[in-house]
Parts: sequence; structure tokens; C-alpha cells
Amino acid sequence: MVMPPFPDAETVLLALLEPLAPTVTATPADLTPPLIRVQRVGGSDDGITDHPRMEIACYGKDRAQAWQLAEHCRQLVLGCIRTRIDGVLVDNARTDNPPTQVPYATTEDFRRVIAYFRLA
Repeated sequence: MVMPPFPDAETVLLALLEPLAPTVTATPADLTPPLIRVQRVGGSDDGITDHPRMEIACYGKDRAQAWQLAEHCRQLVLGCIRTRIDGVLVDNARTDNPPTQVPYATTEDFRRVIAYFRLA
């Protein structure tokens, strides 16, 4: 028996976070903050439920904007339990690693805060 593929967790989070700021799956060369980058960076499944590990990088013009955007993302992700996003039911969401400031090598003009979440 062939099971249907799991929903694309990246597109689910893109739809969830788009109201906060522009969302992408790859950091553009012409980065203009605020910006949210979403990437699946691992996870597992049990044959019934997908458990993607998601990285959310929030770019801000300064530290305050990056941290505020990261907190808004955290609130939306953790608050989306038992809701449908673009037709996909999110059963569970938890923080894997809380928001942490990570240097952005391309320029000193922007700040980046990265957090990891596990969805089901």
C-alpha cells in the first residue's frame, strides 16, 4: 500500500507567518528586512504523522526588530496547535531550540535571530 505524501511543512509555515513579514525558503541576495526564512532541517515520521524540525530565521534592520519578529513567530507557531493552515492540520508544535541571535556574515547592517520548532 502506498500512502500519500506528507504535506510540505515549509509551505505550511510560509502561509502561517506571511502576515508578519515577507516569507521565503532561501535568503535572497538583496535581503531587505524585515524578512522570515523558513526551512525544514530534519525531523522524522511514524508512518502516520510527519514530525518536521523547522528552522525559522528572522532578519531585522536592528537587534530589536529581529527579536520582536522572532517572538511573534514563536507565538504564532506555538499557537497554531489544532488549527488548519492551508488545509493542513497541525496537531502539535513545540520549541526545539529557543530564539538565538546568530551573526549574519554577509553584512553587519542586519541582525538575524534563529529558532527551531518541531511540528506534528
